[in-house]
Amino acid sequence: MLLCISLAVLMGAARAQSLEELLTPKIAVLDTTKGMSGLQQLANDFERIALAHPKNWHANYYTAYTYTCLAFAAPKDQIDARCDRAQEYLDVAMAIRPDDVENRILAAYLLSARINVNPMTRGASMGRESKVHLTTALEQAPDNPRALYVRGMGIFYTPAVFGGGKKKAKPFLERAREIFDASTDFIPLDPHWGRRETAALLATYK
Repeated sequence: MLLCISLAVLMGAARAQSLEELLTPKIAVLDTTKGMSGLQQLANDFERIALAHPKNWHANYYTAYTYTCLAFAAPKDQIDARCDRAQEYLDVAMAIRPDDVENRILAAYLLSARINVNPMTRGASMGRESKVHLTTALEQAPDNPRALYVRGMGIFYTPAVFGGGKKKAKPFLERAREIFDASTDFIPLDPHWGRRETAALLATYK
């Protein structure tokens, strides 16, 4: 019996290690990829891994995140299709880890992509929904730089007449940058995106 238990533990560790080896290089490429073709290839790769490992949070999360990145890069008439695909995998990730703050942040980020289809008609309702996700995320993890970035980004692109604007966004973005700059250690598979995007928005203040 002890031998069977030991073998089961070893096999489980081997599967986990194999999955980490599959995901790690894809995440590294994702950190620097911008174009539609590169993002689509990564989305396909993450999706294959997620389908092969349907109960793995990281595989489903990164599939959802990559499709969200594609939505931001896509023409307006293709955004919703990418967002729908992202939502499928985010729903799975949320079912696997219902209380994970990163799910909330990605949900808010995904809504920001959907708003881009038509900010005038979608901004108010989806903006409120996004804010609910981020408020919950920041209550749970006030120093999460991705939550601060997505909150700042939402304010940045909201017209001043509706309570947004660059000036109000700046404290959130600056705090996100401070936390990113102070972060030296992270678990390889865990989300760490947002540094590049934060820097790009802050560069517009110069």
